[in-house]
Amino acid sequence: MAQTDFTRQTYLIVDDMASIREFLRTLLRTLGATQLDQASTGAAAIARMEGKRYDVVLCDYNLGPGRNGQQVLEEARHRALIGVAAIFIMVTAEKTRDMVMGAVEYTPDAYLTKPFTMDLLKTRLATLFERKSGLGGVDRALRSGDHGAAIAGLNRLLAAKPGNPTDLLRLKADVCLTANRLDEAMAIYDALLANRALNWALLGKGKILFQNKQYGQAGDIFARLLDSEPHFLLAYDWLAKTQVAEQDYDGAEQTLKKAVALSPRNIERQQRLGELILKQGDGKAAEAVFERAVALARHSVLNHPSLHAGLAKSKSVNQKHNEALKIIGDIGKTFVDHREAAIYQASAMAIVKQDQGDTSGAAAALQAAEQSIVELGSGLPPRLSLEMMATCWRLGETQKATALLQQAIGNNHDDHAFLAEVVRVCHDTGLAEAADTAIRQIQRDIVRANNAGVGLIKQGDFDAAVKLLREAAEEMPGNKTINLNAAKAWIIQMENRGPSSEGIQAVRGYVARVQKANPNDWRLADLQSRLRQLAIQVPKTR
Repeated sequence: MAQTDFTRQTYLIVDDMASIREFLRTLLRTLGATQLDQASTGAAAIARMEGKRYDVVLCDYNLGPGRNGQQVLEEARHRALIGVAAIFIMVTAEKTRDMVMGAVEYTPDAYLTKPFTMDLLKTRLATLFERKSGLGGVDRALRSGDHGAAIAGLNRLLAAKPGNPTDLLRLKADVCLTANRLDEAMAIYDALLANRALNWALLGKGKILFQNKQYGQAGDIFARLLDSEPHFLLAYDWLAKTQVAEQDYDGAEQTLKKAVALSPRNIERQQRLGELILKQGDGKAAEAVFERAVALARHSVLNHPSLHAGLAKSKSVNQKHNEALKIIGDIGKTFVDHREAAIYQASAMAIVKQDQGDTSGAAAALQAAEQSIVELGSGLPPRLSLEMMATCWRLGETQKATALLQQAIGNNHDDHAFLAEVVRVCHDTGLAEAADTAIRQIQRDIVRANNAGVGLIKQGDFDAAVKLLREAAEEMPGNKTINLNAAKAWIIQMENRGPSSEGIQAVRGYVARVQKANPNDWRLADLQSRLRQLAIQVPKTR
């Protein structure tokens, strides 16, 4: 510890008080740090991180008006402004339960309570540098979306017999989960759990069981975790997801209420709870939850038009139509550059107008939402497709609602958590049976098309494989798996016969569709690497 080199790292100090920034700067300079930047607000901290990768961020919790330290961390993680090799230390004099639970939930690498000494800071940093040693290459691989390279890098670090193998194994299991290498992740969890009880490993095992639709076993694990560790917030989230998948909506609501009582500052959890309560018909409770979520989200990267639409709809249920309309009117002002804001705004307007008995106004609002979808120019994101489906059903447009239902399922056939949400939303619409039937049928059709395409590739019939998967991709332009397999068919054909401009353009189109739906899809890195190799072989035309 005493020999730790503090001179090579880049540091960002975030505090709204100049005296504290100077105090931290002096401590770090005494330790040998030379590359020091400062920010006095949350917005300034994010701007700094947008322009530079920092090794260490020391951030106070209270930063005055605007983002607080929790929201800085939240946004930095959400936007990948800091990676697995970086250190984020939350600094605060506050010890309130809400703040502590929130800060822990957004996983800072360390937590320092004022006042603290230079020796404590030195020890904490030295420990964290040792724990993060060698992760730079893994971090770069993850930022480029190359999960295979990240796992290979972690394997090399583990082979060197480090002092922190459990930390590295935990990170490797996380990467395997992201890359859908579920068997590898499960092997890590089982090996660790054979030697000792690790709550995070048991949680990971439960996630894999959920992914494999073994909801009963997954739910047992999450419930067992909460029996042993009642403050394990992620276990509440996953138990609620499992309860939704099993259509136990009352149970999911109660689970989320317990989690929100423990940590009221999590915006996404508040929103999920509000949506469940609203569906259960308790407008007063839903309004209170959405009010809290909207207030929390004001300076957060997680602020979203759907939160404000949810608040407006809950107020409308409570006959506060004028307040609801004001909230809806403000969506466009709050989310000026948000591509989906106009759709949420018009969709919520349709619901409120319908609640008021203004059927012509509701129809006009729905038409405006549909026009905004056309202007969006591509398939609807999953959450928005459910929003529009529910709105169409409320307005009696069952044919439109059914079409949106089938589109949502077709575009997300392998996202089991989302499909459970589809069934939940359909539960009160009369479309639940149709949803179950459509999920099974569409999943069968997609698996059949994929298997047929793979079979044709194995037989060497590349033209037929490309044709079959291209047609499937045109039928379901938002389905990531179909588009990726269509791209793969083209790539394999070009690797065997030589690249063509037509093939290169086709693959780029499929990749662009997937990137739009999920920029971090684990399957993109290999395709993009192979595409680059093919593209450089195509002669340039004058």
